[in-house]
Amino acid sequence: MNRFATVLSASALSAIAFGAESYAAMPSAAGMSGSRIESTIQTMSSKAFNVVPLDSLKTHDTAHERFAAVSPTSQEARHIQAAVIANRSLAQKLEGQKVELTNIVGADQAADGGVTFYVR
Repeated sequence: MNRFATVLSASALSAIAFGAESYAAMPSAAGMSGSRIESTIQTMSSKAFNVVPLDSLKTHDTAHERFAAVSPTSQEARHIQAAVIANRSLAQKLEGQKVELTNIVGADQAADGGVTFYVR
């Protein structure tokens, strides 16, 4: 019985170790919501959006706090930029408003379905 308990303990510890490693490799909850905004951007109408420069926001604004540290070359920003480029009509409308697509650092969806893009 003692041998059985030792083997069981060793296997439980290894399962926990591998489980923790797998959990660390999973995208965070914030990243999961990012994939939702990306799919929304890819399918949205090219009329329901706003563009907000980050430097126009106050430092205590929640959007400023959320996107101020995001670089336009970060993985998070690149995913949103790719979603915009995939929606060709939206990309053309944004470029028509002189928005440099590679300067988009974040996006939020409003309750009415519109999307606000935050740019540097």
